Amino acid sequence: MANDDFIPYIKHDTVLPELTFRALIVGVLLTILMAAANAYLGLYAGMTVSATIPAVVMGLAVLKPMKANILEINLSKCVAVAGESLAAGVIFTIPGLVVLHRMTGGLAGWSNLWGKNGYYIILTIIIALMGGLLGVLFTIPLRNVLIKDLALPFPEGVASAEVLKSCEKGGSGMKIVFGALGMGALFKYIGSPFGFSLWKEKMEGVLGGGRVRMYGGLNLSPALLGVGYILGLKISSLVFLGGVIGWILMLPLVGAVSGWPVDGLYYELNGGGSLGSVWQVWFENTLYVGVGAIVTGGIWTLIKMRKAIAKGVGEAIRSTTSKGDDEDIIRTEKDFRMKLWYFAIISIIVGIVYFIATKNILATVVATIMMFVATFVFTAIAGYLAGVVGSSNNPISGVTVATLLFTALLLMILPVDKYVGMTATIIVGAVVCVSAAIAGDSMQELKTGQLLGATPYNLQIARFLGVAVAALVVPFVVFMLDDVYSIGSANLLAPQATVMATIAKGVFQWDLNYLMFFIGVVIAIILIALDLSVMAVAIGIYLPFTLTLPIMLGGIIKHLTGITIAKRVDRVQGLSKEKKKSIVDRILEKTETHGILVSSGLIAGEAIAGVFIALLYMCHVQPAIFSDPVSWPGFLVFAYLGFLIWYFVVRGPLRSKDIVEYSNEDTD
Repeated sequence: MANDDFIPYIKHDTVLPELTFRALIVGVLLTILMAAANAYLGLYAGMTVSATIPAVVMGLAVLKPMKANILEINLSKCVAVAGESLAAGVIFTIPGLVVLHRMTGGLAGWSNLWGKNGYYIILTIIIALMGGLLGVLFTIPLRNVLIKDLALPFPEGVASAEVLKSCEKGGSGMKIVFGALGMGALFKYIGSPFGFSLWKEKMEGVLGGGRVRMYGGLNLSPALLGVGYILGLKISSLVFLGGVIGWILMLPLVGAVSGWPVDGLYYELNGGGSLGSVWQVWFENTLYVGVGAIVTGGIWTLIKMRKAIAKGVGEAIRSTTSKGDDEDIIRTEKDFRMKLWYFAIISIIVGIVYFIATKNILATVVATIMMFVATFVFTAIAGYLAGVVGSSNNPISGVTVATLLFTALLLMILPVDKYVGMTATIIVGAVVCVSAAIAGDSMQELKTGQLLGATPYNLQIARFLGVAVAALVVPFVVFMLDDVYSIGSANLLAPQATVMATIAKGVFQWDLNYLMFFIGVVIAIILIALDLSVMAVAIGIYLPFTLTLPIMLGGIIKHLTGITIAKRVDRVQGLSKEKKKSIVDRILEKTETHGILVSSGLIAGEAIAGVFIALLYMCHVQPAIFSDPVSWPGFLVFAYLGFLIWYFVVRGPLRSKDIVEYSNEDTD
């Protein structure tokens, strides 16, 4: 659905300072902060936090006193968020080479991975930089497809736009955002095991014993409630359906048939016992069901979008050869002009890195081709997924796993040494993972820019700068942490990187469960035949059930607000059905704004608290009160928070005098 009649916050014929020196400097400083914090937190705790909303608030705090306009603040945020996404792409993959080295006793070309002379640091910087640049470049032709021509919700992109507009206007909107922000941040810090640790951040348990076991869980996350509210009941229900398929139906069945393991990475990470066994079954089996469904759904999505993608790519190619100017293009539609030689240079540079790493020409050629094709396909998929569930819940690791599987299977056909194949597989996955992570965040930034009336060209330049800065920062942080804590050890588990290393090693040693992958493919085909949103369901299959449930609850809260409004208006006497419907529609429009503001604040609060917690870790500050807290106090507060969302969203528009005013206006 095209958005030809869309009017942004700043109209296209209004020109404001945007790509300014102060906005870039603030963005660069925030990039360094976000990159370092997330690199550490990701390797230590196995998670990263979205930088979109924290960067909005921090940019506002620094630039607003300087009288910066809304587009400058947005651009500084656009630079800043590159740090978090690039950090995620690097730490999910490159440290996997360290783990592989320790698993196998040495890999060709990487036996002294970190190299005191900085040799491998430079190679990692190049991998991160090239992947990041491809991630930005490939989103340029996709902007028209994913943002203009599709009605995707882009929850974080919408949330950051609403935060910026509310703070620009001030008044009640700003109070709502910062009130919810405070609640989200306080909840996160009190419950985090790296904060006060007054309660567990998630509730989970296993029913049954022996062969028959059933898992259930809930992540106590205000941000996920906010994401679910923004997504609405329809999409959040489909994500939850995926969770039911993967965790309630598939996992108990697989465990009953194959047995429940009593060792392994996820068995240990989850404390062993029945709970550890369940998570190990997910890691060894049903995770790949989700990956197979995501890959199939992604390919189907690309097939459905083929005409729009072809149009966008065609326009991009024409722009690379066009000698005209952009005078006939309105400001809010002006993109960075790509050149085909950009991609040629990047491919050559990446190919050189692959050859240095593998010392094998055949592996280098295959890996380079695979990298380029996979990067385009999976950046498109990552951009689409970001539009559905947001960057925070975007299963980038699933995209990377798919890349590793395809690359490894291709290299296995060729006469390539298995250790060379493992190395090539990981570094192909590294470029694709960085590119996909950057692409997902870039699409969120472009969506925010569309809503605010920013110039896409300026945002794309900002992304290039953010990628360059983050690529210089993240490798040094990773290498420093390995030197101090040793990646893959009990002090620095690096869970995602260990997963990638295990997959690469498993493929070449034929001990992965390919059956599960193809079951995921079959499930996706069935969903396509039923005309369901296969990507939303596939995400639910892949994500932990503890994440899909709070998203569903957020969607239910939004649905309940609509029911409440309809019932309240229906009680008004003397109005026809048509007038009541008109009043309900007007109130729903107002509550939509209230709901987005509250949800945006919750997302912002949790994300900012996450960054703050990461910084405390870097300073070795651990204020935890309980070492082994219980979850029920957090659940009670979480439930009350859900009630508050409903209450604050419907309270204002449902005052009796407002309903009377709407009735009188309709009568007039």
